[in-house]
Amino acid sequence: MKKLFATALFCTVFASAASAVTINFEDFDEGDVLGIGTDLGGGILADVTAIGGIAQAVLFDTASGTVSAGNDPDLTSPFTNAEDSSDRRGFGNALIVQENATGGPDDVVGGSLIFNFDALWSFASLFLLDAEVGTSATLFNGSDEVASFTLDRSNESETGSNPNNNEFTLLGFAGAVGDTLRIDFAGSGALGEFELSAVPLPAAFSLLLAGLGGLVLVRRRQTA
Repeated sequence: MKKLFATALFCTVFASAASAVTINFEDFDEGDVLGIGTDLGGGILADVTAIGGIAQAVLFDTASGTVSAGNDPDLTSPFTNAEDSSDRRGFGNALIVQENATGGPDDVVGGSLIFNFDALWSFASLFLLDAEVGTSATLFNGSDEVASFTLDRSNESETGSNPNNNEFTLLGFAGAVGDTLRIDFAGSGALGEFELSAVPLPAAFSLLLAGLGGLVLVRRRQTA
């Protein structure tokens, strides 16, 4: 019976862990505007809004060698971790607050990106690109603030218009659960990607109880 319990518990934990989703905006094209009812992939829906500039949340291709590099060389891949120079990686699409209505995607000096999700999610991590001191990322559960970060000199990633020295800031949310994510940029900057997963309880606990009930029934039949 202990072996059966361990098997059921493992399956439940595995099922919960497998639900992690990375939102990296790669299913969109540069210049796409995200808005109400945006399908972010992995079954995740959100109303996306922007404050500042022309109030549009726009996709920007950091890997592009033409449009993006011409408009914002400080948002061109690859990027170096602002707190660990040995950690270097590229990004594809990033989300910005559009500065103006002409030309290609261009990030505003200051602005906010807000995601209102259709359900509660457990947040793991978030990447900010070219983000200045004072930029903040806050997660809410309803009207309650459940996690918040404000960049200081130790983790800010603004390096000026030098494509050979661009940085990212990695923020760890440690599984905080919420339904609204707000990012307030103190200056220019972008959202690279974030990772979240389905809230494991009470769904996972219910699954475990149902599985154990079935195992107990099988056990009784075997001993009858």
